[in-house]
Amino acid sequence: MKGYTLLEVLVVVLIIGILSAVALPYYFNAVENARLTELRLLWGRGKNYLAGKNFSSSDLEKINEQLQKAKLNDFTAEIVCREGNTPCWEVVFTRQGGGAQYQITSVDNFKQLTCVPTNARGKSFCKSRATSDGEITVDGKEAYLIH
Repeated sequence: MKGYTLLEVLVVVLIIGILSAVALPYYFNAVENARLTELRLLWGRGKNYLAGKNFSSSDLEKINEQLQKAKLNDFTAEIVCREGNTPCWEVVFTRQGGGAQYQITSVDNFKQLTCVPTNARGKSFCKSRATSDGEITVDGKEAYLIH
């Protein structure tokens, strides 16, 4: 009978384990980058549509309904009125599910995007995407400019 020895099988399993340990972080990073790119595209469309306009509450409800139908993977989206801005509309994307949890929100009437971490992995994610402008505060929470 021919076959593999236990040592050969263990070496193969060890090699596969090492390759997995190296490759998985890159995979998860690529997935988060794809999600962020999807949000930036949707944000850009909203920016072109909403910036500088004054909407009634019923208009805002219709826009929020459309955002809920956008089928964003692992995110919910909502247009909010952040007091102090004129007009006050901003968008907030909230990351759902496991892993890095964060919110991507616009500030200054859709002029910039920020990442607001909601857990430790989210903070690491937001910091890694931050621009050189560094840390800011959004609605009393730490945030990082990303665009």
